[in-house]
Amino acid sequence: MHVLVLCLLCLGSAFAAETVVNAQLHRDFNRDVFTSTVEIWSGDRLGASFFFADFDFARSGQAQSYFEVSRHFALARTNKAEVNVSIQYNDGVTPIDGSGTKAIPRTVLGGLAVTELRTGDAVLEFQALLRQEFASDLGWQVTGVWFWPLRRSPFEFLGSVDWNSNEYGDQPASLQAEPQFQYRYRSAAVGTEWEISRNFAGAYTEEDGFEYGKWYLHPTVFLRYDL
Repeated sequence: MHVLVLCLLCLGSAFAAETVVNAQLHRDFNRDVFTSTVEIWSGDRLGASFFFADFDFARSGQAQSYFEVSRHFALARTNKAEVNVSIQYNDGVTPIDGSGTKAIPRTVLGGLAVTELRTGDAVLEFQALLRQEFASDLGWQVTGVWFWPLRRSPFEFLGSVDWNSNEYGDQPASLQAEPQFQYRYRSAAVGTEWEISRNFAGAYTEEDGFEYGKWYLHPTVFLRYDL
């Protein structure tokens, strides 16, 4: 199943027409790590592909990694929005995986995505997906993505939010939002990201631990460069 999904995700590479790449370096104060992020978006006549990977670095070296890859296949296009079939795959590695525990589950998602939805200067995307974590029951996920350049200024507001079913603890759903506010100068930007979450196990820190039913806020400052 996972091999089939990865083949579908890679299908668009043969038709690539436009590719955008950026690299980010975040300082996460609550987790006391640096996080490097690479994002790649590629659009073509079939739809679009997106990939990002995070690598956390603690004082002792690389601590963990996480990636997501998605493929949109366009169903219909108008001058206001685009409707797509979306297929996604997520996975990651943490220090405790060697003990027989998989802290970040392998996850396959599929559903519909409405992209390129414009309101004023903002560009929005909405996804409604079925979510299959490895060795878990079928679940669901709703995702929103936005990019909003503030008119006549070098400032930009962007980010994403995920709301999904949750089988862990006694909470039925998890929420994770990552809004960013940045100052852009040509291909470079400096800004801050605020990870806001509830029932998201990735909010764990050595100092505060993690509890279900509690809100968490993890701020970063970052440098970004569009390649």
